[in-house]
Amino acid sequence: MAEHDPWTVLGIAPTNDLTVVRQAYLRQARKNHPDLFQENPDRSALQEERMKAINSAYNQITQHLAKIPLTPEPPPPERERSKTPPVPTCPRHRTTAPKSCRLCAEPLCPQCPGYHDGLCTRHQQKRAVKKAQTRALREWAILLALIALGKFLAYPTATLLWAILGYLALLGIMELRRLRYFGCMAWLFMPYSFVLAGLYSLYEGLSLWNKHSTRGRDSF
Repeated sequence: MAEHDPWTVLGIAPTNDLTVVRQAYLRQARKNHPDLFQENPDRSALQEERMKAINSAYNQITQHLAKIPLTPEPPPPERERSKTPPVPTCPRHRTTAPKSCRLCAEPLCPQCPGYHDGLCTRHQQKRAVKKAQTRALREWAILLALIALGKFLAYPTATLLWAILGYLALLGIMELRRLRYFGCMAWLFMPYSFVLAGLYSLYEGLSLWNKHSTRGRDSF
């Protein structure tokens, strides 16, 4: 069986592919071609039979390999389609929300009051209440501390009054700076505008605290 086995004739294993078969055939043909033995007629006739066996083996193997269906390569894995996340929508105005609250991640649209600060309405309201509370406590605490210190040190009433007026004038300067144009007009045309503006600043601090606190309770 070994003499007639085409794989044995070519000297290769049955598991080789067509490329290896072709290389083995050419190698055997170069080594066993009858033209290499023309000076020896007996050897030339023997190699001619050998060459016929090599050609026959090569034809059998190629025909056999041609009948074997090629194993299809597995298809490449499909790339997962990049899923575009849905664009968030502002729950209050029903429009596209490019930003979100930096504290609770609630979507914010440009129409939201706290859009530029990155805060939703609830957190912006809390921030406004805290800001108004801090302002009112600071202004009134300094005034009451000034009065208490004057009483404790037994300053004359006139000295204490001038100290209070000076503090009110300082508050008035800061308040008039916030009013800008109207503050400049009051400074130029109204006497005692600094003191009056200071009194207004004390009142405004309490008013803002009360307003924001009431609005915050209503919204929550």
